[in-house]
Amino acid sequence: MSEPQREPRRRKQLGEWYTPLALVDAVVREAVFPGAISVLDPACGDGRFLRATGLPQQTGVDIDPNTAFVHDDALQREWGEQRFDVLVGNPPYLNQLSSLTSRGGRSKFGGGPYADAAAEFLALAMRLVRPGGRVGLVLPQSLLSARDSQAIRAEVDRVAALRWMWWTDTLMFDANVRVWAGVWEVGGEPGMVRRSYGPSFETLEPLPTPSKWSGLIAGGVLPAHDGPVLGDIATFTADFRDQYYGLVGAVGDDVGGPPLVTCGLIDPGVCHWGSKPVRFAKQRYAAPRVALERLSPALQRWAAQRLVPKILIANQTARVEAVHDVRGEWLPGVPVITCITDQPQRVLDALASDATNDWIHHHAAGSGLGVGTVRLNPKLLASVPLFG
Repeated sequence: MSEPQREPRRRKQLGEWYTPLALVDAVVREAVFPGAISVLDPACGDGRFLRATGLPQQTGVDIDPNTAFVHDDALQREWGEQRFDVLVGNPPYLNQLSSLTSRGGRSKFGGGPYADAAAEFLALAMRLVRPGGRVGLVLPQSLLSARDSQAIRAEVDRVAALRWMWWTDTLMFDANVRVWAGVWEVGGEPGMVRRSYGPSFETLEPLPTPSKWSGLIAGGVLPAHDGPVLGDIATFTADFRDQYYGLVGAVGDDVGGPPLVTCGLIDPGVCHWGSKPVRFAKQRYAAPRVALERLSPALQRWAAQRLVPKILIANQTARVEAVHDVRGEWLPGVPVITCITDQPQRVLDALASDATNDWIHHHAAGSGLGVGTVRLNPKLLASVPLFG
């Protein structure tokens, strides 16, 4: 069956991206079990997951008014006592604040205000599948470690056991979203998780259920650590839109003031300011500086706080990229992370270590733009163990 033709912008608004049949088959193969009769896809699109199961009792729900199945919002629907043996699908990837959702940033499933709608579907799935049944969903990799989905992940771990997961660094849809898939047994006890990777579904070594799902991508099992952490000897801070927009109009190649250092200028131990062009606020600069006199009083106070000796850390990377601003001469561009410490060399050594990078990937795999990258934040960095 061919995919319905819809204007790309509308498809993006609906979070509607049709799943490759090979991925559909892989999820269904893991989710359908002997004796299963009923199946639900709560965001069924053209019904390809339902058809692939071959089960006799198939229920599909979709928000699209042109659906051939039940037209409804599964997240708002009153399901009563209805339960299913299997739930499968590829729910929409929409931010909670999207105008296409009716939740207005609120979550009745435990997600934070920026939780992806896919996390809400995962939480709903656990309520709609009977004990012993299975849930198989294709999900955005950001759900593996996103802060606003943390409560939902914890609840899923409480009521179900992850049995199989697949992920890839290949874009599987027209959407620029990297995905993974999981199959859970509702009411099951934690055990070994079978793993597959890539568009060819290569079989990998199974691993014991980790404390964080992202650990299944990173591989291996981390030893427990209850000793000192980086937050004991350093503070980490990230700036946001107020600082970003507050700098607009004050940045230029032809102004005096401190250099503006963005993430793209930071490599481990090296700052490329002045030797590598950079973009800021949709403008290209060769060596951007910040004219402090053009900043608002609030931003001038912020700049004074940042113009001190510090470590600057790129927020998204395969390995932690940190550089020491020994004399306190640079201003960080959003989303560079600022670290203040009186033990800079100890912090730099810790950030550069293999143990730290393994630990960060274990806890944040899937949060970056690809499987090999992670998105850092102050809380994550502060919790890094001081190994050795």
